[in-house]
Amino acid sequence: MIKPKIMSVTTVLFIVGIMLAQTNHGSSNTNGSGGSNGGSNSDGSTSGGTTSGASNPGGSNPGGSTSGPTDPGVQTGNRGTGGTLISPSDDPNGFTAFFNDGLNRFQAVEMVSNAANVGLGPRFNANQCSACHAQPAVGGSSPAANPQYQFVLNGVAPRNTIPSFITADGPIREARFPFFFNSNGTVNTGAPNGGVEPLFTVTGRLDAGACSLAQPPFAQAVEANNIIYRIPTPTFGAGLIENLDDSTLLKNQAANLNNNFGIGGTFNRNGNDGTISRFGWKAQNKSLHMFAGEAYNVEIGISNELFPQDRPLPEEEQGAGLPANCLNLSGSGYPEDASNPNSAPNARSSMMSRPFPTLCDSSRRHRPAGLLSTDRRSRRSRSPRVLRCSSRLVARPATIQRPAQRKHRVSFLR
Repeated sequence: MIKPKIMSVTTVLFIVGIMLAQTNHGSSNTNGSGGSNGGSNSDGSTSGGTTSGASNPGGSNPGGSTSGPTDPGVQTGNRGTGGTLISPSDDPNGFTAFFNDGLNRFQAVEMVSNAANVGLGPRFNANQCSACHAQPAVGGSSPAANPQYQFVLNGVAPRNTIPSFITADGPIREARFPFFFNSNGTVNTGAPNGGVEPLFTVTGRLDAGACSLAQPPFAQAVEANNIIYRIPTPTFGAGLIENLDDSTLLKNQAANLNNNFGIGGTFNRNGNDGTISRFGWKAQNKSLHMFAGEAYNVEIGISNELFPQDRPLPEEEQGAGLPANCLNLSGSGYPEDASNPNSAPNARSSMMSRPFPTLCDSSRRHRPAGLLSTDRRSRRSRSPRVLRCSSRLVARPATIQRPAQRKHRVSFLR
């Protein structure tokens, strides 16, 4: 039997860091337990938990009175969760408009073609960022009602079959096959896979033309126990994590080596400059810009300036890739998503004028960096003026001065 992969210690520490970056989250208790302890199982599903009192498990006694900590239940969004850290009343640079523009794009519904927001597919897990990141507020984790369960009935994926592990009130799930299958249907344990297998295809949609693709063999994978799952992690506080320099992370690691929980590990580092990467289930992405670009491409199927091609299945990559009639379905060419630096010009002008350290190369021309928002309607009318220097390429100052604009609303969230 194939054992599902377990989250690495580095990933656990990363997620803990994200949670610590949030404000007003849960109630703290004198015995060190948190207010809510819903967890993640090894298969990627979530399980709600109850917090036990120090001397009375469950926090209740036979007489019915409550003592010790209690589980407040599912978090709600009425405490400002998911809001910006920027005060609209003290925002001379227009960062609030910048944030709200990203918030709107995060909730935009993507279509395949003939619409304002195009590029969906040909394979995808959802058709908007907020479909997966919604609880307890936009930017969070799986909503209480799983929208994936309705995709066949509501026409998002009309000729698809809902996989058995997607349920009406279960978590949003991303699926991977640890190993490739042999041609006879058996699992080839000598051929590691591990790539994301998008749940749905655009086959049968009126805006998808003649593209016809089969879904991955999920029933076969479940039967062979050759499948693992991931659930959406909240993006709250991720912008604060990005603003930490490596020295801060290294000092915190050293200070926490001798803890009483047996937690340890090492940082993941990116292969380009060797510095600490921070985002993703294995902390494999260096920046939120890259993290958002990857998610946009893998989860929604939209190519962008960081991932400029449509993504085939891992199995298709071993063959001929995607068929020709499933390429460039939007009709706009690649990448389907582009930078949109003019949506909040005041904020952009302020950021461009700040004295951030830059890497400049007079022989190369750069578009304004750090912006991965979607406005395909303005692609042809964009100003031809480009920048020669990109402050996005180097570490930022310790103070938070520059919010990031991208399709995924990940910076400057509580």
